Amino acid sequence: MMAIIDFLPFIWYTIGYINMLNNKKISIVFPCKNEERIIGSILSKVPKIIDQIIVVDNRSTDKTYLVAKKNKAEVYKENQHVKGIGYGYAIQTGIKKAHGDYIILMDGDKTYSMKYIKKIINYMEKQRVDFVSCNRFPLSNWKNMSPVRYLGGLFLTKLANILFNLKIKDILSGMWIFRKNIVPYLNLEPGDWNLSISIKISAALNPKIKFYEYHIYYHDRKFGNSKQSLINTGFSHLKFLLKLKYYQLLKPVYQTKRIFRLNI
Repeated sequence: MMAIIDFLPFIWYTIGYINMLNNKKISIVFPCKNEERIIGSILSKVPKIIDQIIVVDNRSTDKTYLVAKKNKAEVYKENQHVKGIGYGYAIQTGIKKAHGDYIILMDGDKTYSMKYIKKIINYMEKQRVDFVSCNRFPLSNWKNMSPVRYLGGLFLTKLANILFNLKIKDILSGMWIFRKNIVPYLNLEPGDWNLSISIKISAALNPKIKFYEYHIYYHDRKFGNSKQSLINTGFSHLKFLLKLKYYQLLKPVYQTKRIFRLNI
């Protein structure tokens, strides 16, 4: 009887009900806003090893929701925002809806490649890594990123490393893979772009989390306009990093632990 039970995952995989990798279910989450032109193309290229595809539509005014639905994704609407930016809230919703043992977060703008997913998860399984942030630096081609984004990314990464004694290579990467069971340890509070910073710092600082960076190919979006005002976003990131350091240095211990999720 036990032999039959052990054999069931293989049977289910073969007939197409699940697409498990190493007997682990995988969820992928795309936070989106006004991406009707490219979200269909992205979803059509999701690897077969992915078991759950989630698109979180943050206040789109186009047909992003309908296009994602047509491409058989689970689509959720998230209308919360901070001064018009709901990136962090969209990610929070996606993580809550994800059922996989592994959760992949990717910007829904075709700037990151999904070809690395299987290799990264295999590495995480073998090395027992909990959180992988996909590192864009050094760029394979300097033309793949605007000078403002490039210099700003390097500056903010350097600042984060100095402030928190880290060795992160890319604090602003928009692609991460992590085990679902570490979610309670991650700082997912920011509702705006700053969630990208907070999730990495909380993962890298937590002694219970094995953090790793994996180098990937990256290029700026080729379709439509970026949802970011790079200068405004950069200043927001700068203020956020300084605020985190302020909490770490001056606030009571319980407040610091809450911010960095070290109390679990």
